[in-house]
Amino acid sequence: MKPISTPPPRSRWPLVAAGSLVLNAVLLGWLLTRAPKPPPVTPTPLPASPPGVTVFNRELAPYAALGSFMAENNRIADLKWAPAQFAAFQEGFRASYEGRGLPLDDAAAKLRDAISQQVETMVAGERPDPVRDYFRSLREKEGVQQTPSGLHYRITNEGTGSPPTVADVVVISYAARTPDGKAIPTLGRTRVKVAVRDLLPGLSEGVQRLQVGGKALLYLPPALSFPDADWPAQIPKGLPICFFVELHDINPAP
Repeated sequence: MKPISTPPPRSRWPLVAAGSLVLNAVLLGWLLTRAPKPPPVTPTPLPASPPGVTVFNRELAPYAALGSFMAENNRIADLKWAPAQFAAFQEGFRASYEGRGLPLDDAAAKLRDAISQQVETMVAGERPDPVRDYFRSLREKEGVQQTPSGLHYRITNEGTGSPPTVADVVVISYAARTPDGKAIPTLGRTRVKVAVRDLLPGLSEGVQRLQVGGKALLYLPPALSFPDADWPAQIPKGLPICFFVELHDINPAP
């Protein structure tokens, strides 16, 4: 099983990335207003250049590269604007450069906020997530199955009979460990009699997939183990927990 490191603390990076569009636009506007305006220069296309591609001369190429860098850094292409929307955006830059900047009215402010949220969402989706990567590795490399709730499990020994329900009382043994294989003695029990509904959410769901004599590995994501307020002090908060469970007996509800 692939080890997993403790999920890092939440970062402020999404907010910084989400605001980069506005900050870079302000920076470019300031630079343009402070710099002397050069005389109009016509880009020099090369005869052999592909259709629709303009190749700038050596003097102007750095400016074109800077424009590409700013567009990529601010995810302009990922915003999927229509040609008319992008043309309007370009005209707004030109208007500011020429000293006739347009006011940021309510509609423009709403668009700014929507774009910031869109960029933040894209950045968040690309940030490495060790917990997500851990469960993906389990599915791809160890044949572990996933339920709609997010529980991951693998039956290692089939039992007999019908599985218990949430209303039943069961006799089970279970041992817990961290994703890197370190035992968690405080979460282990041997032949304990317990109501299925009183188990951790992931354990309760997993036990209901077993038959008497059955054994399974249950991999609980944080949402199916402990609420944030009651997370055990000896376990890093947000860490997945793996349980080896054996169902010994079922006492049906009266």
